[in-house]
Amino acid sequence: MSLDDQDLSARIRQHATRHTAPDALRAGIRTQIALADAGRAQKKPEAGSRRGWWSLRWPTASVSFAMGLAFAMLVLPLVPRLDLDEPIDATLVADHVRALQVGRVTEVVSTDRHTVKPWFQGRIDYAPPVFDLAGDGFPLVGGRLEHVRGNVVATLVYARNRHVVDLFVWPSTAQQAPVRTAYRGFSVVHWADGAMQYWAVSDADGEEIDGFARLWKARAANP
Repeated sequence: MSLDDQDLSARIRQHATRHTAPDALRAGIRTQIALADAGRAQKKPEAGSRRGWWSLRWPTASVSFAMGLAFAMLVLPLVPRLDLDEPIDATLVADHVRALQVGRVTEVVSTDRHTVKPWFQGRIDYAPPVFDLAGDGFPLVGGRLEHVRGNVVATLVYARNRHVVDLFVWPSTAQQAPVRTAYRGFSVVHWADGAMQYWAVSDADGEEIDGFARLWKARAANP
């Protein structure tokens, strides 16, 4: 006996089991989709200018596959509504994921730190340091503003292969060596240098984010 499409769909909904995808898988899919959208939105670089990381054309099939998986997963949102007593790691991971979900990874798009750094002037009351780490495998993508617990915070955006690395930066007189934690499949590295404190968030491998923090500290020590 054959089933028409409606009967088959009804039986699938009634009898099929659903499995929640791991946080790391969902994060990776959302990251690839967000980066692909950002890449298509960029203008071609002017003649003689260095090609940005987004100028590479990624295989359409890979992006379509990722989008298909994302829409197929009938699961709860990755980050639930936050309580006021949750740690800052949860807040920053939520901001990171929200930017990927809505496609607002950057508000200023540039690989040139001399373009990204001045963009923050007049938008926040401090000047975050900005470095291009492209030579070390972490090209600068741009920046945006985030509202973290009532404060407007500079957020620098870097790429690592097809991963997004958000670096949240705000003033602090504390000094702290980098410490890495994990939250819902994301790596979070925090450190402070007496002038600013930094929180790097990404779904990239933890060792890669540790390397990012080391590179940043070294560049800040010898700007």
